[in-house]
Order: sequence, then structure tokens, then C-alpha cells
Amino acid sequence: MIIADWIVLGLIAFFCLLGMLFGFGKGLKFFTGGIFGFIISIFVCYTLGGLICNFGFVQDLLSSFRGVLEANGNGFCNFLLTIHIDVIVYYIVLFIVVTILRLIIVKIIASIVEIENVFLIMLNKTFGILLFVGVLFIFTLFVFQIISIIGGDTSANFLLKLSGSKLKLDWLFENNPFMAIIRYIKITITV
Repeated sequence: MIIADWIVLGLIAFFCLLGMLFGFGKGLKFFTGGIFGFIISIFVCYTLGGLICNFGFVQDLLSSFRGVLEANGNGFCNFLLTIHIDVIVYYIVLFIVVTILRLIIVKIIASIVEIENVFLIMLNKTFGILLFVGVLFIFTLFVFQIISIIGGDTSANFLLKLSGSKLKLDWLFENNPFMAIIRYIKITITV
């Protein structure tokens, strides 16, 4: 195992401890309350946006939207196409859907978490661990994406440091799902 594997294992252990101490209910309230709720909605859209964007029906909707703008052909529509208005509208709709779902889910879970039961307390701690480890995983993907976007020697040297990872960190760096939206934008720019 390489040093990065040990660092990741240490972080996983630390985040498991945090998840067990705080539990799912407190963790969820922290990540969804106030400004954090707004930020988490943006982050969920950013996280899932690239994956959902690759669904066939979403691609069809985006293509037809671009087609309507291209068919019009005036200067304003051309401007909208250059700023990728289709992607902007896609993310606005996704943000609205994610925010509504977040509010509904948090309301349901908050009412369940308030019940004092031994089984629910254990479930709360277990899901707390999963939540905190999930946050760590998402944060890791985000850091990997930033390094990929920087590119050049920084990205190459980082990938070299991750090569041979038993946890497959090198594979995760090269196949980061967060990069899907960047690849999508690059493809539409060149097309």
C-alpha cells in the first residue's frame, strides 16, 4: 500500500468516528440547514449533474433545446448557444428538483430520527457513519476534479503518486464521475 492509501484509510476511520458520534440525524441537519442546505443543493446538483446529463432522455432534451436555438439563427440565440444556455437551464431545473426533494426527505427523516428507540438509535449511528464517509468520498472526488482541471505536470505527478494504490485511487482519479460535465462541455464546444 502506498502513502495515499494510508491517508485515505485514516480519513475513513476519522469520518466513521464522526458519523458514529453525531449520527445521521445531526449530520443531516448540519448538511441541510440554512445556508448549508443551499450549498448542499448546489453540491448535489454539481455531483449528480454530470451523471444525469448522460441519460438518454436528458441528452435528447438538451439536443432539441439547442436545435430550436440553432434553427432561429439570430445573434441573441447564437450568444445563448455560446454560453451553453442549455446546460444553464438544465442545472437550474435540477437545482429546483433537488431542493424540493431535499426538503421533503429531510422533513421525513427528521420526524423518524426524533423517535427514541434502541433500534432507531443504532440505525441512526450506522447511517451517520455512511453519511460522513459519503461526504468524504464526494470531497475526495471534488479534490480529484480540481487537480484534473489544473492539468499539466500537477495532474500527471499526482496520478504518478497514486499509481499502485490498493484502494484504486489512481483508477478513481482517471475515472472521476465529476468530470462528466467537463467532458460534455468540451464535446459540445468542439462540435
